[in-house]
This record gives sequence, C-alpha cells and structure tokens, in this order.
Amino acid sequence: MYHPNEKNVDLERDYLPSMHSKRFQDQPNPDLAVIENHLKLCAQHTNDLVTKHGVKVETLRYAGVDDRQVVDVYCKPEANNGKLFVYVHGGYWQEMDKEHSGSIVLPLVKRGYRVAVMEYNLCPQVTLTQLLDQFTQFLLWVFDYAERTATTEIHFAGHSAGAHLMAQLFHVPQLISTERRQKVKTVFFMGGVYDLRELWPLKGVNPNNLLSLDANNCNELSPMLWPWHADSASWAGTQSYVLTAENESVTFKEQSREFAKLLQEAGFSVSFKLFDRYDHFDIIEECVEDDSTITQYLLAALGKATK
Repeated sequence: MYHPNEKNVDLERDYLPSMHSKRFQDQPNPDLAVIENHLKLCAQHTNDLVTKHGVKVETLRYAGVDDRQVVDVYCKPEANNGKLFVYVHGGYWQEMDKEHSGSIVLPLVKRGYRVAVMEYNLCPQVTLTQLLDQFTQFLLWVFDYAERTATTEIHFAGHSAGAHLMAQLFHVPQLISTERRQKVKTVFFMGGVYDLRELWPLKGVNPNNLLSLDANNCNELSPMLWPWHADSASWAGTQSYVLTAENESVTFKEQSREFAKLLQEAGFSVSFKLFDRYDHFDIIEECVEDDSTITQYLLAALGKATK
C-alpha cells in the first residue's frame, strides 16, 4: 500500500521499527539491542529528572480507578509561565509507560514549561477502540487542567502509537470548544502510524490480535481514513509538525508524508520533516540533549508559536 512501485514487500519487517535502525550492527541481534538500549536510556532520563536535576513531579489521575490512567506533571518549583507541554509515549499501544517517557522533559522544564507525561491502559487490557475513547477523556482532562492552572498555551507531542492517539485531538472538535482550541499552539506527530489496514493481521505487531482489530474496525481507527475536511478553520492558530526519521521503514516514512499531505489538503497548517541520521528510537532519546538536532527543532518550533 505504501510501496506502490514494489512487489512482495515484507510487511512484518516494515512495521517493526527496530529492524530499520543502523545502530548496534555489531550485536548478534541489532533489533533487540536498539530496543533494550532505548528502554534503558529513557528510564534513566526519567529517573534523572528528580534525582539529578531537581525537577518536581506530581502524579495526577485523569480517569479510571486503580489503573494506568494517570499523568506525571513535571516542572521546576519556580516555574509558572502558563505554558503546558503534553507528551504521549509509543509502544504499539501494548508496551512502555510514563517511567520510560521522560527524555523529552528536561530541556522544556528548564525553559519554564510544565510537562505532562501521559500513561494509558495497554492492549489487551483494553481494545484499541476503548483506548481511543479513553484518550478522548484524557484530552478533555488536559483542557480542564489547563483552566485550573491558568495555562495560556498548550503544546502536544505524540511518538509512534502516541502520534496515532494524538490525531484524536483534531477528530473530536465538537468536544473541544473554540476557546479551548485557541490555546493549542503546536502539535508534534513523531514517527507515527496512521493507517492500520496493513498492520492488523501482522503477528509481529499484533500477536494473537491483542489489539482486537479486524478489517472493519481498523478502517475506523485509522486517522488516514478519517474525514479531516470538517472544522479545520477553527484550528487556524495551531501549527502541526509531522516528523519522521531517515532510518525508518519506507512504510513509516510514507505514512507520515501522506498524513501531513492529508492534513494540509484539509486546511490545517502543517509542516513535514524527515530527519537525517535518526531512527525511530534515538529521535526520542536525543530529546534530552539541549544541542541535539531534534531538540533544537522542537525548541525553534515552540519559539515560533509564542511570538
């Protein structure tokens, strides 16, 4: 589908981002090594926020009882500039958590942002349909929280499966008032998957159908197939960025490219960027570094939004 000029594409491999990194080639299983490194680094970055950098963290519940519907809000004790940055992790809707999601936080809190790192129920505890509904409730919580905390601007970012969930922000405009939409300044879609039609039968991505997908509901859950023409004018003040990496599969890169094109044709303000050198994982890992290419790009985009 995203290889129009090729036949016999190995979709199992194309939908596994770890197979396309150029790192750890000296290891017996480079694909496993890149994942192990990612989890280790991101957990260390998250732990360092409190233990090494003195960042304050507050865990809040946005829905549910005794489950993963919580969010960690990070800030410097003296910070109160009215800027909120919301981050949603990836993991194919079935892995990772907020303890592995802190890499993006430090450069932002140093500049006065409060950063909300979302955790969510994973499949198969919930179906992907239920997860998307729960994500809608999280979005409503974010806007309620913003009002309670005198937030003047909100920025969103989602990585991988988190970018897929983030598309729901524009898909439920009837639930978000015009006044609330005006607070949303930037949305970053990072390394996302936006079309599930090829994905759902793949054993490597969806073993034993733990996502509870079929040929019908995968269409309903694919942002690439949603009716984006409606209500885009009300998001005129929001700049979206669809980001991908050189060392991703053709499918992942083309899904990002096509998703950006779709949003643009629907009337949204959107930029597409393919980053040289990065893969699906270090584009997040290097967010911890002030002078990395990805951090500098994010900060520049945020700077434009606040001018």
